[in-house]
Amino acid sequence: MMRKKVLLCGLLLLCSPVRGDERSALQLSELESRGQLLCASAMLYFNPGERTPDPRLLTSVFHHLQTLETYILQLGQPAALAQPLGEMKKVFAELDGLPTEQRQRYPELVQQLLTRQRQLQQAAASAYTGERQSLAADSPALLIGELSRSLAGFLLDYQLRHYPLPEQERFILSPPALQALDQAIEGRFADLQSRQTGHAAELGKIRSSYQFVRGQIQQGGKRGHGGAEFYLSRAVTDLDELAQAVAQGSR
Repeated sequence: MMRKKVLLCGLLLLCSPVRGDERSALQLSELESRGQLLCASAMLYFNPGERTPDPRLLTSVFHHLQTLETYILQLGQPAALAQPLGEMKKVFAELDGLPTEQRQRYPELVQQLLTRQRQLQQAAASAYTGERQSLAADSPALLIGELSRSLAGFLLDYQLRHYPLPEQERFILSPPALQALDQAIEGRFADLQSRQTGHAAELGKIRSSYQFVRGQIQQGGKRGHGGAEFYLSRAVTDLDELAQAVAQGSR
């Protein structure tokens, strides 16, 4: 009974600060995409088989963590969001402080990071669903944000398949689910370009980056690719920035 009360209080805290606000809905959407980008970068940097990881990947992880922290603060620091983020920060601090001779512990800690990120994603998705119901169903800004989340999920799944996680099957998408996600991304790009003619060129540029990386990913390979991370991370953040610009322009 006590557990149910705690859960109810957490949900109330989650929903109360952000009801009925498109900006808050976009921030909740970006919590999902940024969390996925963070984990994708972390898997490339904290790879036990990588002797000289690119320091820019570590900078990306720091940046995504700061963005998550800023948005959760602006959303009122609801416990359902703040708690998993706090756990993510603890795991990341342990990863970052681990001596290189203990790199064999990377997969164990990265899996903990992924578990906490999934908790944050589920909490953000629940709050986003509540927000979405009070906003226009065809909101261009929110549709762009949803595309951003899909792209981030596509990148995360790709890196997951090339990382030595102890329990990889818990996190990767099934082949049908991955194919459905790929088709949904293409469909969303086409729909948005036809509707948002003023932003069609920008959307087309982002779509080209996705299609370029999509070809690389379909070729397979035994290792995760930094190029895929670079192009898709840039595409996701560009979409998030465009979503914010569209929302401001519609007011």
